[in-house]
Amino acid sequence: MGKNTTTAQGYGYSHQALRRALLPDAYGKPCPHCGKPMLRGQSLDLDHTPDRSGYRGMAHASCNRADGARRGNARRKRRWTTTRQW
Repeated sequence: MGKNTTTAQGYGYSHQALRRALLPDAYGKPCPHCGKPMLRGQSLDLDHTPDRSGYRGMAHASCNRADGARRGNARRKRRWTTTRQW
């Protein structure tokens, strides 16, 4: 299985099936990131836990993706090192 498949990235069939099952109950509930209600017509994602071992539930797609970007940027920032002494 390639690195760029949906399954390899954590969005395979089981993720998609769980998202479909949870979606109807998510409407009207608060987004775990911003606290605003999740409404019909809005893009909603099934939110992974930070270690990607499970799920936190449904969230606004924009909130979920912004959270993922913040965590990814923080990981990249922590890895920054230099071999040169200034």
